[in-house]
This record gives sequence, structure tokens and C-alpha cells, in this order.
Amino acid sequence: MPNDRASRTHLGMLAFLASDTVIFLLLVVSNVYLRRTEDHGGQTLLDPAHMLIFSVLLWGSSAVLVLAERQRERRDPRGAGALYLVTALLGAAFAVAQGLEWSHLMARGGTVSASLFFATFYTTTGLHGLHVLLGLPMLVGLSVLSFRGLIGRRAPGVAAAALYWHFVDAVWLALYLVFYVWRGP
Repeated sequence: MPNDRASRTHLGMLAFLASDTVIFLLLVVSNVYLRRTEDHGGQTLLDPAHMLIFSVLLWGSSAVLVLAERQRERRDPRGAGALYLVTALLGAAFAVAQGLEWSHLMARGGTVSASLFFATFYTTTGLHGLHVLLGLPMLVGLSVLSFRGLIGRRAPGVAAAALYWHFVDAVWLALYLVFYVWRGP
């Protein structure tokens, strides 16, 4: 039975992430299309170098999560718990940075109503930020459960949670490239 449960959990997370992928893809495509139909000078307000620093924190959180998973598999609950917590802290630092970025952009005139570029920028990065915020309690919960020794070597829910977090990091890579780096139409 544990294999059936693991398979269902994994399949359920994959189905959820597939639907999320479609949503993010449609938002990115709409942004690219709208860039062709309006002046997208608002993009010049974005600071790729500044946001790269915080992006590296988020992407690095995936590497820390991989280390946490290895510690869990080695039956080191304290090590895994500490690394799950570090993963959450890196994600939280990114979320704070994104909020500060938004505040800075709005102060410089980059509001939702300023352009279609900013409307899709805030919608897409806001949805991503929501995913980060929803992942933080999950990571803290994994940390607490690990410290208490309540997560075994084979934990389908933990594997699904890790898949979710890696997805969130991968989505940010695509969003960072589209919004901050690519200066296309």
C-alpha cells in the first residue's frame, strides 16, 4: 500500500504543477504579446542586478532543500530539520525582497495602472510570490516534524513538497529571464 500512496501523492502534485505551469505560461505569453502592442518602457524601471542577488537566494534554497532531503534519507532528523528551516528562511528573504522591489517600483511610477507591462508583471510575479508564501509554512512544518523525528526515510508527502518548492524556484528562473533580462518586443 505505501507504494500506491506514494504514487498517488506524486501524481497529484504533478497534476497540480502541470496546471500551474499552464497558468504561468499563459501569463508570460500575454506579457510578451502585450509588449508587441505597447511601449514597454516600464521595463527600464526594473533592476536586474539588484533582483539577481535575491533571486540567487531563492534558487539556492533548492540546493539547500536537496541537502535536507539527503539528511532525511540518511536518518539525520536534526540535520534535515535545520536545512528545511534554512530553505524557508531563504524563501522568506526572497519574499521580502520582492515586496521591497514592488514598493520601489510603485514609488517610481511603475504601478499596475501605469501600463499593460506592469499589469502583467504584478499579476505574474504576485502569483509567484503567493506560491512562495504558501511554501514557507510547509517548509517550516517539515523542519518541525524533522526535529521531532516524525518524518521517515520514505515520505511521499515530503517528496511532493520538495517537488513543489523546486517548481517555484524554476518558475522564478523563467520569470526573471522574461521580465528582468529579456528586452524583446
